Amino acid sequence: MLLSLLSRLPLRLLYAICGALAWVLRVVGWRRRLVDDGLARCLPDRGASERRVIAREFYAGLGRLVAEFLRAARMTPAEFEDRLRFEDDAIVREALAGGRRVLLVAGHLCNWEWLHLEISRRFGEPVVAPYKPISRRSADRWVLAMRSRFGATMVPMKEFGPYLVARRRKVRLIAMLADQSPSAKSENQVWLPFFGQDTSFFQGPGWIGSRLGFEPVFIAMRPDGPGRYVARFLPLAAPGERLDADGILRAYVRELEQQIRRHPGRYFWAYNRWKRPRPG
Repeated sequence: MLLSLLSRLPLRLLYAICGALAWVLRVVGWRRRLVDDGLARCLPDRGASERRVIAREFYAGLGRLVAEFLRAARMTPAEFEDRLRFEDDAIVREALAGGRRVLLVAGHLCNWEWLHLEISRRFGEPVVAPYKPISRRSADRWVLAMRSRFGATMVPMKEFGPYLVARRRKVRLIAMLADQSPSAKSENQVWLPFFGQDTSFFQGPGWIGSRLGFEPVFIAMRPDGPGRYVARFLPLAAPGERLDADGILRAYVRELEQQIRRHPGRYFWAYNRWKRPRPG
């Protein structure tokens, strides 16, 4: 399979190949309308010229992301440890050691695939994460094997809620990306301000934190040199504070927006986040 063969290439060579492909995508304007629209909506204060620079950074980062995604299937624990540093992760370790349950939430910023794999490996606790199945079965099998290589349990998004309820006393560590857009027909969504725009979010993280008793922790990821990152763990609630579902989601959105403002070129802008207006 092509993905398996590509994953065997050295990371430096993958950077060169995927970087060239990303340059072509930028030249031909792949999803450029979405990128420009997202940047104009979220960063109107940056000016058109600065937003063009950010767009170029996004496409270059897209090439790096694809290269790192492919190589993740072959990287050793030592390589991950060298390339991804954790900060303030003691809050997670102490919670788990104290018998509490933790919900880790992040966004599509920097390299979320490496982050998922390191979460699966470093905390000594089985991780459960939702995922959206890929229509092509061979690709879906490859991606699932890659994401599960350090023991994570991947559950299809549509089955995630029932899965957690059925295993309520067994699951202690959940990791999820929470910035996807629900479908128009979804009843599991809430509208919140995001960069001043009415934006729909899945209610799942709020429900898991408030109804199932998981402590919500945001992961702020930032670049730390070529092919290296830092992940900082930030509790979304103060010590002893119990946020309701809406409070958890608002805290998450607030932290996510701050991280995107700090590193706008590393966010995944080629996604139609505002595909529909808020229903009247």
